[in-house]
Amino acid sequence: MGVGIKIKRLREERKISQPELAELLNISQSTLSNIESEASKKIDFLLMDKVCKIFDKDFEYFVDEKTINNVDKNEGGVVGINHGTINNFPENIIEQIKSLIESSKAKDSQIEELTKRISELEKK
Repeated sequence: MGVGIKIKRLREERKISQPELAELLNISQSTLSNIESEASKKIDFLLMDKVCKIFDKDFEYFVDEKTINNVDKNEGGVVGINHGTINNFPENIIEQIKSLIESSKAKDSQIEELTKRISELEKK
């Protein structure tokens, strides 16, 4: 199952409309529609970070796929049905993505702390 389909399922499970999610992600509804229908094959890492936060999912939820080959009967030939997607991401890219997400979370935390400090200083 592709990333777009997973986003759509999560959105529907949470009863969020497409325009509402698009607004939360700061993208147009048509862009979100293209992502969900998988017409758009490229999704920005920062956008995926927002999606992960909104749905409280790790990045791995969207990229981890398992390949299952079911062979009913093999009489010398190669017979199989692929029920999954093979991700050919090199391990270091996934680690870099995880690192970017963690960095983004740390920066969000710093921004929140600095915002609180500014608010406290303005009260004085």
